Amino acid sequence: MITVTAEVENKELVVPGEVLEELGWREDATIVLEKRNGRIVFRPRRLNAKEIADLTCIYLIKYVGDATAVKSPIWKDGKWRVEVVLSYRPETIGFLTYSSDGALIESESDSPKQLKGVAS
Repeated sequence: MITVTAEVENKELVVPGEVLEELGWREDATIVLEKRNGRIVFRPRRLNAKEIADLTCIYLIKYVGDATAVKSPIWKDGKWRVEVVLSYRPETIGFLTYSSDGALIESESDSPKQLKGVAS
């Protein structure tokens, strides 16, 4: 369990960067604040399938190339699994896996090098 003392400055809650890193939250993450049974709970917002598909397309263009496309992301076991295909023919070249908040899980994903190798 992580316990943090944070400051409220100008009506904003300021959380130290090292705490965000320890929680695994990206700088651009959207955080949901919930009140549950008298407690305040912070959690990253779970992205939907369209947001994951969009995120994957941006990743592929940046690291693999524009000859790729994605099939609809599948939500399974608390993760998003995205099938990567060639844009010019229906051939699967690999898979990318994301956490619920859109962080790429590299250990469960094909690398850009692997995806490029199949696409060539």
